[in-house]
Order: sequence, then structure tokens, then C-alpha cells
Amino acid sequence: MLIKEVEPITEVGTNLLGKENAQEVIAKVIELPLQKACNIFLRKGIETVMSSANKKNVLQEGEKPVEREDIAIRNMQIGAKEPTFDDVGKGYAWIMINFDTLSDENKDWLFDLEARKGQNGEHIGGKAIWFVQPCVFGDIEYSLRVGKISYDFVRQVMPESNIPPDVQVDQRLAEFEKRHTIVGYNWRNISETNGSFTHAC
Repeated sequence: MLIKEVEPITEVGTNLLGKENAQEVIAKVIELPLQKACNIFLRKGIETVMSSANKKNVLQEGEKPVEREDIAIRNMQIGAKEPTFDDVGKGYAWIMINFDTLSDENKDWLFDLEARKGQNGEHIGGKAIWFVQPCVFGDIEYSLRVGKISYDFVRQVMPESNIPPDVQVDQRLAEFEKRHTIVGYNWRNISETNGSFTHAC
């Protein structure tokens, strides 16, 4: 079966981990070309958030795949329509995994893979792995965890804040923050997680 023959599944994404009927859920909400990969993630205890491998991902004549650089440029343009998770998947089949629930070892492995270059110096990993995040406004605890602000600063400007004083900088989350691309919701899935796309090139 070719991806251009696959009809989109419009079921909302779900965490397959811990579901007794995970195989049935995969068959229902994951498009056929990615079912095997999602089963592998399931066996390894890696939480998948969204995926797409259907005819909407296929490029039409004259179209080019949407790359991370395209989204970064678009995000900088004033008044530009915010790209969604569907937009960034154009030209690729993809699976999003939840960065927040990965083991430290798997987070480090993703960082290494994303930074990987080929023998001729071309950036291979950047095409295969994207770190993406829905736009989050005013999340003070997140800003503390990635080192954007300090607890002393929060206490100065917001003395009534409920943020506990023991919020520590998470070095891996800070690294995610350096590498991530902001992508808007497509409203089929409103999970508030940080994710990494794994593109199947």
C-alpha cells in the first residue's frame, strides 16, 4: 500500500501505555504505515502523542516538503498564520513522542541523533528529529525549569506567587528549549506536552 492511498484517521491521539487493548487502539487510531513503529515504541515503554502517514502528507506536483527552517522563518514573520502540527508534517510520515516522559538516556540519545551530520557534513539528524512545542504563554514554572528566569526574580515581581522555591533547572529540558520549534495545535489533539517529531524520510 502506498501512503497516497491511505485515508486520514481523524481519531484524537492517545497514550497507548497502560492500555490493556493497546493493539486494538493502534489498529483504530494509527494509520497502517506507522502501526509497526508505534508497536515498537509501545514495547519499549515510549509514549506516542500523535502520528500521520496518509495522503495529506504526500506532496503534490511542484510542492516541497516543509522543513524546520521553513517553520522557524514563518514564526518570525509578523502576522503570519501560526503553523500547526499538520503543516509541519507536509512531505513526511511522522510520529510524535512525548519528550517529557522519556528516560534521561533516551533524551540524550535524541539530542545526539538530532545533531548528527553525515560524512559530507550535511545535517542528517535535523531532517529526522524535530523538537516541537505548542506555544505556551505565562508558564512561570516552565521558565524556571529551563533557566529563563530565577526564583528570586519571581519573588520580586510576583511576591504572592504559588511557585514552590524548590523548582530546579532541568538541564535536559533547557536543552530541549534551545532546540525546539513552536508549532500550534491542530485542535484534534490538545495534549499539553513537549514532543519530538520523528520523521520517516
